[in-house]
Amino acid sequence: MTLRDGDRGSTTEQLELPLHEQPTTPPVGKVLRPEAVAPTPTRIPAGDQRLIRALGVGALLTALVTFGGVLTVDPVLEPTRALAVVGSLALSVTLGVTSLLLLRSFQRHPGAWRVRRRRSLRRGLFAGFLIGGYLALRIAGLGGPTGLLIAVLLVVVAEVAISRSETDTV
Repeated sequence: MTLRDGDRGSTTEQLELPLHEQPTTPPVGKVLRPEAVAPTPTRIPAGDQRLIRALGVGALLTALVTFGGVLTVDPVLEPTRALAVVGSLALSVTLGVTSLLLLRSFQRHPGAWRVRRRRSLRRGLFAGFLIGGYLALRIAGLGGPTGLLIAVLLVVVAEVAISRSETDTV
């Protein structure tokens, strides 16, 4: 039997299935939808995992050196050793921020990017140079909070310009 205009038949008549292949109604309470399975997050590539671990270990080691230097060096009496401690602090910040930014980039945007490592390293270097440069100027008796604010604004503008040029959005 076929469905004619205006003639509403049952679903079996509409499908025109043989009697032995007619659809059965599902049991009461049974859900026909498959269970929702959360997609597995993409794994961080092995090379990037090693890089993140190495940067983290380097940051911890330089932080220990910095801590030891801060406890033993008087910046007024020994400005050269104080500058070495500041350099150690800047390196610790650079390595730590770079590893955290690289790890965070995988968490926020799983997938492949062209400039992930370069951008994380650049931002970590900016942070390390800002902190190390400011403290070095303070040990030398120069600079102040206004100079730090201007440097931060310049770094932010430079980072925005570089990031936009990398993603071809300029």
